[in-house]
Amino acid sequence: MQQRGFTLVELIVVLGIFTLVMSMCYTILDTTLEADRRIHKTTLTGKVGEAILGQMRRDLQGAAWRGLGPEVFRGEDHGDDDNAEDSIDFITTSPVPEPEDETPSWTGELSSVGYALRPGEDGDQVLFRRVAWDLTSDPLDSGVRTAIYDRVQALNFEYLDIEGEWVGNWDASELLPEENLTDFPYLDEREFQAELEAEEQAASAADAAVAAAASGLEGTTGNTGNQSSASEGGLRPGDIDPATGEVIPDEPLPLPLPRAVRIVLYLHYSDEKGQLLDADGAPYEEVFSTIVPLLVSDQILVEDPETLLDGSNVDF
Repeated sequence: MQQRGFTLVELIVVLGIFTLVMSMCYTILDTTLEADRRIHKTTLTGKVGEAILGQMRRDLQGAAWRGLGPEVFRGEDHGDDDNAEDSIDFITTSPVPEPEDETPSWTGELSSVGYALRPGEDGDQVLFRRVAWDLTSDPLDSGVRTAIYDRVQALNFEYLDIEGEWVGNWDASELLPEENLTDFPYLDEREFQAELEAEEQAASAADAAVAAAASGLEGTTGNTGNQSSASEGGLRPGDIDPATGEVIPDEPLPLPLPRAVRIVLYLHYSDEKGQLLDADGAPYEEVFSTIVPLLVSDQILVEDPETLLDGSNVDF
């Protein structure tokens, strides 16, 4: 019995079905790989955003200002929200890489750090981190800048002032004395003013005593009583606080550093081909934000430490 083979039409139909199935399989495979690529890039961008905020948080938590001159903290506002291109510069104790060139003034304890954006490709911004080891000249403008990430849409900083308000700009040089060279930067200036006021009061009292003696009036006794009663009232503005070593001001001193810094970072998704776009042709973006409290800016003073310790059950 002769076996019957496939006809040409049947072979064409089989090949067509096979081609259709393989085409569908390839489409499914390509879609799956594209989705996996996008998920990988999305996850990578999220890790990059958290890493950038983590670095900024560590730098800000080490912010320092006492005895370092007036140029210790500066934040400049350039735009709002997703159009912001803000910058920040400050002195910090956060670890930084050692300088390539020999820097005799650097002790390894303090350095200057800053963050700023510069134009990049595809309309994105490049985030740079600045590090300066020599704090003797232009500490907030000098140093070496290193690119951190090149797909940044915007960077926004806000600063919490002593009144609990968020502000867009901060300049410590406007709040500190002209010379901030000691551990207590207000001491020299306030003490000098207090000495001048004391000399003026002494001169006025001497003139009043001479006038009273000339007119036969006993006014010096009244002055002495007033001075003793004032001294019995405790420390007054112009006196040196023994607890801190600083002169007690007439009004609360402004904090040279903000109480906290709020950071908002806008990043774009990208791969080796450039930005990742959605169905409408707009780049995918993700927003990262955090608030960093600056504990060094809080002046927490205990009025009577001995009384506090007497009422405590903790032994030191």
